[in-house]
Amino acid sequence: MRGLNNILKNKNTVTILGIVVIVFLLFIGFNATINSTVNPVSVPVAKRKILPGTQIKQDDVKYTNVSRIVLSDNVLTNLNDILLKYSNYNVTIPENSMFYKEWLVGEGDLPGNWLKKIDFSKGEEAYYYKVDVESTYGNSILPDSYIDIYMGATINKRTGFIYGKLLKNIKVLAVHNSKGKNVFDDSENIEEPSYILFALSKDNYNLLTRAQYAEKYLENEDLILKIAPQGKDLPSDDKSVKVNRSTLIDYINAASKAISNDELQNVE
Repeated sequence: MRGLNNILKNKNTVTILGIVVIVFLLFIGFNATINSTVNPVSVPVAKRKILPGTQIKQDDVKYTNVSRIVLSDNVLTNLNDILLKYSNYNVTIPENSMFYKEWLVGEGDLPGNWLKKIDFSKGEEAYYYKVDVESTYGNSILPDSYIDIYMGATINKRTGFIYGKLLKNIKVLAVHNSKGKNVFDDSENIEEPSYILFALSKDNYNLLTRAQYAEKYLENEDLILKIAPQGKDLPSDDKSVKVNRSTLIDYINAASKAISNDELQNVE
């Protein structure tokens, strides 16, 4: 007992013992930290490749062990947060991939479910607007983006070419190919667009249909329609005269007065 007291009274010995204890505690803490980050944890992953707009079901999910260190805050580890959700319209989930929060949406938030976004009770109608890769700026116009529709026309030699914005702030609800399939169903193999779909009021629906009729069917009429991403001005030259929307509407009505609204429904 006296020997122990002598050791404790020796300051050097006490210091050395203190350092040993601190080092030991640090080692225990470090080892626990390493184990907590390296030891594997079971997480849900995709059992197969999941295409955009697909509802996630039990059979689409399996579990695998991963190190905790690879888990970030946006990784979904609870199966209940995954099942019955949908892969977003622009997301293809690879086989064996973990599920991330921004990849999944509820049915009501799925852009591909475009018919639900049309308010038929207020007279809105679905409009199929014919496009191609060039007119959609290299297929860069996506669902839930906004577009403007411009119109240009030659009235006469004296007035020359007029142009202006016919419709603005139109929300794109879907982009389809010639078979009616969403071109972004597989983000790894994006298809060529044939139509963009959006909702218009009855008046604007008839107006745009008349404009397309005049563009396609009237002889000796130089009428052009062009879509553009919202806020993007089209290039013009010194010979072009920018006009307001009412002037464009007057021109369309005059150019298409020979066709009734009922006949417009058959215009492609």
